[in-house]
Amino acid sequence: MNIVKMEEYQRGGPPEERQMRYAVYSYEAQTPDGIAYTRSFIVIKNGFDVIVKFTRFHEYAGVYDRRTFLPISADPKKKLSYICMMLNYVLVEMGEAYNIKHVFDITKDMLTDFFEDYALSPKDDGSHRSKDTVERCISAVTGFMYALRKRFGNYVVLTGQMLYREQVVVTDRGKKVLKSIPDFHIKGIDEHRDTFRDLPTKAFELLLPMAFIYAPDIAFAMCLQAFAGLRAGEAMNVRQVSSPLGQGLIITSIAGRVKNVSIDLRHVYTLRSDGIKVGRIKKPRTQHVYQRFLDAFYVGYDFHMKRLANRPCEEKYRPMFINEDGMAMSYDSYRKKFESLVNNHLRPTLLESDDPEMRIYGQLLCEHQLTPHSLRHWFTVQLVINQEDIGGIQFWRGDRNPQSAFEYLQNKGDLVNELKEADERLASLLMKVGEQVYEK
Repeated sequence: MNIVKMEEYQRGGPPEERQMRYAVYSYEAQTPDGIAYTRSFIVIKNGFDVIVKFTRFHEYAGVYDRRTFLPISADPKKKLSYICMMLNYVLVEMGEAYNIKHVFDITKDMLTDFFEDYALSPKDDGSHRSKDTVERCISAVTGFMYALRKRFGNYVVLTGQMLYREQVVVTDRGKKVLKSIPDFHIKGIDEHRDTFRDLPTKAFELLLPMAFIYAPDIAFAMCLQAFAGLRAGEAMNVRQVSSPLGQGLIITSIAGRVKNVSIDLRHVYTLRSDGIKVGRIKKPRTQHVYQRFLDAFYVGYDFHMKRLANRPCEEKYRPMFINEDGMAMSYDSYRKKFESLVNNHLRPTLLESDDPEMRIYGQLLCEHQLTPHSLRHWFTVQLVINQEDIGGIQFWRGDRNPQSAFEYLQNKGDLVNELKEADERLASLLMKVGEQVYEK
């Protein structure tokens, strides 16, 4: 069966060697043409953090288990982390109390105890896990135990009827279907946590020109987020047009006027010789720059490429964003530079503004940290103001499902009232910056 019994690795040796636990082990690899992928496994580690055993639990994580085609990018790492937490709770921490030594002997009550502990235990920052996070954990663990039952039958105490109940649900298209739902009712702490992401257009029109002056290495990344809706990690994956890995951008011009810009986000490539990932792509796709922002986008792109002309980079990859060492910039580096730009330049300017609205917003930035995600939020607000429907918002944002679009449209009235529509001012503002910085 090749199912690990933890007690086999807890006998003898010093205490550190007997302090066994389940953990996720991942390694990064790439195909011959440079496409990066990750493989993850559940292992057993001792107290020295040394792997003493590889298990095959990853085979029961339920990733694409009903499909015949498995994308190379498929990686169950997140699901495996939930499964590891459950195994450590039930078999390691509570194993003696439950008098249990094998994963097959886990009962529904034990899973319920784990789910409630997971939901009610505070995180390091004192906050509690959200409803969605708890439900993802329940789904992953329940699917894991069900997969074990299917494979090993009556050796496993839990049955499918114990794990799931049938419930009628309505699909996005309004069709009623019968769906299997994990049969658990877990109490949690519903904390209302709003991520500060509001970025008024007047503040954005200050921030973007500032980026080209004070943080030129990330300014165009901000354009990718604000004008094409990319996530910060996705922006770091963009390559130059001349990249040996393929064109990162395809720009279509007619009679000297840019008509379309498409961005290749179909694969996560290794963009650094040290193998470090620069960011992830949540939904592989070809993303287009929103038509209303083509002029401003191209001005930002032109300035960025002029800057790159004199910058060394790794020719094997030709990433769009380069750090001080000539290697592809990572998401963490981008985030820190963005936050520094806001704290050191935007916020002081807002606090000294003659505009009362801008001073109030500057005061908000003293209490909240603005992150690159605010640019994608600003982009989405512009989509709503420009009368895009749910399908349009989902398409331009590159979302897998329409839930985010639906939430924005629910608040459409407030968005229109609070935030002004952006127009060609952005392109003219950047042109002025170019005259100051790039034309000297």
